[in-house]
Amino acid sequence: MLTPSEMKDRTLKLVREGNFIEGIYNYCDRWCERCSFTNRCLNFESSKDAPPPDSPELFEYLKNVLEASILMLDEKIKELGIDPEELEKFEPPEKPDPKEHPLYKKVYDLSFVMHHWLERNKPEQRLIYTGETSEMPRENTTRLKDTIEVIYFYNFFISAKIYRALTGIGDYEEGEVQTDSNGSAKIALIALERLIAAWAVLMENMPEHEDEILKFLASLAEVRKMTESIFPLARKFKRPGFDD
Repeated sequence: MLTPSEMKDRTLKLVREGNFIEGIYNYCDRWCERCSFTNRCLNFESSKDAPPPDSPELFEYLKNVLEASILMLDEKIKELGIDPEELEKFEPPEKPDPKEHPLYKKVYDLSFVMHHWLERNKPEQRLIYTGETSEMPRENTTRLKDTIEVIYFYNFFISAKIYRALTGIGDYEEGEVQTDSNGSAKIALIALERLIAAWAVLMENMPEHEDEILKFLASLAEVRKMTESIFPLARKFKRPGFDD
């Protein structure tokens, strides 16, 4: 495993020599297995040596990543001639807690409601009975598998991006489009639309749960509407790489 200093040097070398799209990883859905831009993503390239999530080495790796980031930040502070003591004295203005925002509360609570439903009803078990001997066509089985993966992947992703978007409210000039809040809200909206489509497909395959899933779809549509209302410029945001 690389030391923090080695990680820092490798990252700086990649920045200098690689053909990466700046900031592409800030507004993606983090589903690297399905991304066609991994060869242009610094975050993907620099994390190739990351241990698996269940590895005992994971926490040491993450600790080294954090320390490497601090080393790079310290170097940048010196380069810019910033006094570290002055930074310590800086107190950012107080802002409302995003966790108390009605939009975040709604999407956060909805994520757990849907998660508990998935735990109880286990739609992935339907795939066990739709194998080679099933009457269900193979393409339908593949579609259902993809649908379930989308639901599990995006369920908690959206609330995290909504939180980040809400964190930046009030930090920008009115009418400014290329802001972190708009970018975070845009990828949240994209994920919402994919999640809505996936639940609609799942409802077709689990008609006995139609009433419950319709409630999820209505709630997700409401979250989308609220997000568009709070971030009216989000869809105009140009995500590096994806929207070029």
